[in-house]
Amino acid sequence: MSLEPFELTAAEATIAINKGKLNPFDLAHSCIERFELCERQVRAYSYFDKELFLGQVKSLGSVKSQLHGLPIAVKDMIDTVDMPTQYNSPIYKDHQPSKDAAIVSILKSLGGIISGKTDTHEFAAGGKLPATTNPHNKVHTAGGSSSGSAAAVAAGTAMLSIGTQTGGSVLRPASFCGIFGMKPTFGSVSREGAKFYSVSLDTIGWFGRSVSDLSLIAENARAVRKPTKLALTKKIKNFAICKLPKSNLASDCANNALEEAAKLLIKSGHKVEELSLPKTFENLYQTQLTIMKGEGRTSFLAEYLENFHLLADDFKNRVEDSNNISFESLRDAYDHAAECRKEFDNIASDFDGIVSIGAPGIAPESLDTTGDAVFQRMWSVLHVPAISLPGFFGEKGLPVGVQIVAPRFMDSNLLEAANQASMAFNCTKVLPILNRH
Repeated sequence: MSLEPFELTAAEATIAINKGKLNPFDLAHSCIERFELCERQVRAYSYFDKELFLGQVKSLGSVKSQLHGLPIAVKDMIDTVDMPTQYNSPIYKDHQPSKDAAIVSILKSLGGIISGKTDTHEFAAGGKLPATTNPHNKVHTAGGSSSGSAAAVAAGTAMLSIGTQTGGSVLRPASFCGIFGMKPTFGSVSREGAKFYSVSLDTIGWFGRSVSDLSLIAENARAVRKPTKLALTKKIKNFAICKLPKSNLASDCANNALEEAAKLLIKSGHKVEELSLPKTFENLYQTQLTIMKGEGRTSFLAEYLENFHLLADDFKNRVEDSNNISFESLRDAYDHAAECRKEFDNIASDFDGIVSIGAPGIAPESLDTTGDAVFQRMWSVLHVPAISLPGFFGEKGLPVGVQIVAPRFMDSNLLEAANQASMAFNCTKVLPILNRH
């Protein structure tokens, strides 16, 4: 049975476009039709303009890259010159930036089509929650704060999407929505034009429906130095299964997913061993929180002074330092993170990928929460590249992912390891989903 254009992965679509078998107009119309079917339920977008979408396709010139003609959704805390950037905040209602963020400019320059702006937490940090629902089950959250970016890809209204991660805002929504998500090495992709929360942690990330999709963005955004050649057949890799701090917070389905992942990797012939991290890593969860909240005090000071009455209490508390984070404790957190980064790179260099629990469980059955980033905070503060891989399920048949990480700036190797892992998990790609129930 042939697939509708929106059902293709981004990697499949770009091959079809380059071979002349798929017209970017047909792909755009397919995604728009899918939007008209899905969006009332999923609510992935904060802004979507059909005519602007098609206008970009009309303006396409010759093929410049593998992104040519691919609809890509962008999180609404990343600036766009031709679409509002509102940060889900009443302070910035209808705010129109004067230029594109660096990542948006890069995507456009390479022929990517910005399909629209996706919903997020207020300032991608807290306060007002996104309205987005999980395409697998509308009473469950899609995760956050890159809620709409994950849901748009999962539902099939975009081929790829851009998000950000400070704690777990790419990897957790990817796990909850049953898709692939990547947070590259910190600093490998420009954050110019993205609203800051934590200057030491904020990272541009992205979503797709295969590892090859993730590789498209990684290559074209120059998060990797050379094209990643993902093998089509099995190549033996060396994996570690890592038990993370606070693992007592994981549900049975999350633990079962990790156990099943280990079994499948072994069954596929890969080398697998258990890894225990040194005690110095046990407090990295708190270290990430200290840095994030400590830097958040200054990130929202301007809004606090200029628009106090419109600012959510969550941000007022951060500016007023309700957590009592001293400069000394912030300094100590910086030092602890720096020490652990060097140590982790040395530990992880013995493996092609380190696999761990992806999220505490399935997406919570509530739109009043986006879940807990407990199992991503460590990877965010360590600045390492991380990928969320689907293929596992828990209660109600809802997805739960596992995550795989590597040393800093080993993003290309991580993509290759993730590709092999996805083959072992019998989940090299996922189809768009919309469950009406």
